[in-house]
Amino acid sequence: MRICFSLLVAVLLAAPVSAQETFKQVWVTQSDSGDVVRGRLVELSRESLVLLTPDNRRVEMPIGSVLRIEARGDSLKNGAAIGAGVMAGLTLLGCAGLGDAGGYCARAAAINTVFGAVLGVGIDAMNGGRSTLYKKEAPAKSASVGFKFRW
Repeated sequence: MRICFSLLVAVLLAAPVSAQETFKQVWVTQSDSGDVVRGRLVELSRESLVLLTPDNRRVEMPIGSVLRIEARGDSLKNGAAIGAGVMAGLTLLGCAGLGDAGGYCARAAAINTVFGAVLGVGIDAMNGGRSTLYKKEAPAKSASVGFKFRW
């Protein structure tokens, strides 16, 4: 039973085999229309971005019209850490009211921490695994005060 569980955790926490290849695929959100263009990054300069779409079209976009660039490559480690932390914290809060159940609480905290890590990895994997590489900053808003008098 332990071997199966250990194997399951190792498979869930393992990095993708072709991490370098999947990182090249990007999703570009255009600021003008809000459309998302998916493809492989071919060229990137200060003025433009060139993608090769899955249907082998070359799409060139000016950098000024790019709102966001996302790529595959989100690590599942943060999901494991968050899940483990939440479950460990909840278990320790629950054990605080039990008093002298130290051995029971230590086992429960260990088991629930591992369960939380596996659950966190699963939730993070369902997220789609995209990392934001570039996001256009919002233009600075200027504050102004206006008064209008009518007689």
